[in-house]
Amino acid sequence: MNITQLILTSQVFLPKYILFYFIKLTICPIFSIIKSYSNADIILYLNGGILIMSDNNSSSNNIHTKTVFIFDADDGMTLSKDVLNSDGSLIAASGTKLDMDMIAKISANHILEIEIIDKDYTEPVRPVENDNSTYYEKVRNSKEFKAFCKEYNEGISDALRFTISFLKSQLNDIVNRNADVDVDELLTYPLSLMNTYSNKLQMFDMLHSLRQFDDLTYAHSVNVALVASIIGEWLGYSEEDVHVLTLCGLLHDIGKVRIPRKILEKPGKLTPTEFEVMKAHVNESYDIIKDKDIDSRVKEACLLHHEKCDGTGYPFGLTSDKIPDFAKIIAIADIYDAMTSDRVYRSAVCPFTVIHLMEQECFSTLDPKFALPFFKNVASSYIHNNVKLSNGETGEVVLINDRSLSRPVIRCKDKFIDLSAAPDLTITAIL
Repeated sequence: MNITQLILTSQVFLPKYILFYFIKLTICPIFSIIKSYSNADIILYLNGGILIMSDNNSSSNNIHTKTVFIFDADDGMTLSKDVLNSDGSLIAASGTKLDMDMIAKISANHILEIEIIDKDYTEPVRPVENDNSTYYEKVRNSKEFKAFCKEYNEGISDALRFTISFLKSQLNDIVNRNADVDVDELLTYPLSLMNTYSNKLQMFDMLHSLRQFDDLTYAHSVNVALVASIIGEWLGYSEEDVHVLTLCGLLHDIGKVRIPRKILEKPGKLTPTEFEVMKAHVNESYDIIKDKDIDSRVKEACLLHHEKCDGTGYPFGLTSDKIPDFAKIIAIADIYDAMTSDRVYRSAVCPFTVIHLMEQECFSTLDPKFALPFFKNVASSYIHNNVKLSNGETGEVVLINDRSLSRPVIRCKDKFIDLSAAPDLTITAIL
């Protein structure tokens, strides 16, 4: 006797309410076990109604079904299973095309869920024999993934554009109207972005494609804020400290509003005189916010984020022990964003190249306490991404070398290339 027969037989001997609680207390907790060992239909009582559930794997006609809430049922849906009332009488047979009258009839019998034929089901992408494409390539090429990306990218693009526009308005008010810094308002949209999208580095990378030179300073500030917050989270900082770091990023270049645009947007190398004007933006930033009611670490970061641990930075030439931690973190975020973004005078640099260049600076100009965890996490975020190598080959990042973070192990078709042991090869692009 299978489970269905057992339950149906029980109806002869047990009142309905006793049977209901028998199923609720005895059958439901082991439902998954029953389903694993039986192809029988499982009958569940729901407010006096009956829901018949089957193992789809037992179907021989490859019809795919799904369960829908009765109040979500719609005209034209087709039942994949008989619907029975509490007495076991047939209400609607499998194959019935629903209309509003039938939906109302099922609902009147207190049946909460029904099974229908899933017309929107599409077969998942399956590996093809002799197909050398990676799993992730197959996923990316699927129409479902492309549809997801379109929706995701449009949503995040709108949110990022709005955030940049809002920041531009706020910073101009602070500079031109001497407005107070409303910390809560200023953080609203960046924090909303960070809380909404779990893959912050993907969001950060997307911002690069949204750049317009007219908004370069503001887009860069949003980016640095995002990266700084990521670093803070990776370092295990408190929520309050992460918020302060975010504010540091948003305000760190506010003084550039006072720098001539012809210098900010110059396509070539700055002259020594122009560079001195550019360097003044840190003093201008501090001057703008020094009297504002904000965390002192924000003011320090604005003034000192171009200081270097070896004392070769500006404006004071401070050494590592004199540079505040938050200024060091903003320096890392600032350099990384500047190098991985398009500029009027050059294209964006590949993140692995940037990591390589920054690794060389790690023990001199950058603080390794903050830089090394950042490099490792950034490099690890590209595992399973496809990359292009300097010899023209493409492959998938499969392993990060802890001792050489910019030179991971790449799988190219049927071979593995350890870039740490292949000094002539480099990653030129992330695909």
